[in-house]
Amino acid sequence: MVLVGCRGEIVKYNKKNQGSQPQLKIRKPVVKELNKDQLINHIEMRQPASVRFFHWGFAFSLIAIILTGLILHQPLPFLALPYSKVFVMHVGFGWLASAFFIFRLVDMLMHKDKTLLLSWQDIKNLPKVFAYYFYLRSDLPPYGQYNSGQKVIFTSWFLLFPFLVFISLASYWAGERLDWVIKLLGGIQVLRIIKYFGAIYFASTILLHIYLGLTENLSKLQSMVTGYEQKNCEKSPAYQRPDYHTKR
Repeated sequence: MVLVGCRGEIVKYNKKNQGSQPQLKIRKPVVKELNKDQLINHIEMRQPASVRFFHWGFAFSLIAIILTGLILHQPLPFLALPYSKVFVMHVGFGWLASAFFIFRLVDMLMHKDKTLLLSWQDIKNLPKVFAYYFYLRSDLPPYGQYNSGQKVIFTSWFLLFPFLVFISLASYWAGERLDWVIKLLGGIQVLRIIKYFGAIYFASTILLHIYLGLTENLSKLQSMVTGYEQKNCEKSPAYQRPDYHTKR
């Protein structure tokens, strides 16, 4: 497996057995420099396999739901796809995304994982986080695995997704089951509008999530693929973190 170090160097490691630490194999020309700058031994597990499995599976199925839903709402003539096939794909990916969602929920409960949940301290840090993203301060306030802004998006997804699934089932079973949901919302047309704006919200926040993932620390993005992150490099006296958010 190949990892990218703090200075952009290529780092290879082999894991001989599951109980051992990763054995780093680094090109000789950079070994002295790495030892001098104290950058070795800062690779650590950030995203376990279960989280990565959920992340990519849920992302793929959710994007498919949004695309097929928009095609059902406004068919594209150049695709020439039968409505019935698009509808079957839409429903199928909906069940698949629901399965990934339940998997992550059970995983969080089993491991008592609260990293995605918004806390009171996160809410208090939100003004500083927004100030950072709008270039009004040079760094983020202290945070754990995810900052307050990320947790706002993740928490909204965890609340909105099951709600949209529930009202989608009401529209799918219209005239048979859950008719009280349609009446409560004000009719099938209102339900469709809610689903439409829910899809737009998911699409916009997914794009925001991708943008921030590509423009922030790329080692965190790498960890969602390999599971490992090059971490704590800023503790080295010789390492200076690039400042992309300098106040102007």
